[in-house]
Amino acid sequence: MVINNKFEPKIIWEKWIDPLGFDNDEINEEDQYSDSYDDQINNKYKPEQKIKMIITPFGAISYNEQTASGKIFNFWNGHTNFSITKKISDAIESTDGIETLDVFTKYRFRISVGKAFNDSEVMRDVNNNVYQILEY
Repeated sequence: MVINNKFEPKIIWEKWIDPLGFDNDEINEEDQYSDSYDDQINNKYKPEQKIKMIITPFGAISYNEQTASGKIFNFWNGHTNFSITKKISDAIESTDGIETLDVFTKYRFRISVGKAFNDSEVMRDVNNNVYQILEY
């Protein structure tokens, strides 16, 4: 964005939502047709609980509250109006409180904030560190 011939860099923060979250398991019974005979047959062979599995470099593991990345990490997406260069990604990653950095595109990245840090303070520090680089 250019205002009065001056570029104003912007980072928009958005809470990361786990695509494998537990809220996806809810099924609305009104949206399903069932026949009482079919229910009797299916319930006989129906497992008691759905088990989600994910494939990792270490093999398949069950996906539950203890292994859900959204529960383990405090992820935030950052959307920018400037290119995320190596220098900018280094500045983000070196900010106190940043546990992980994943750069997805030249305008989008994801960080995780350590549990011992305040989210908004870390994101403010990331903004300040990045904006300082872009001023020069």
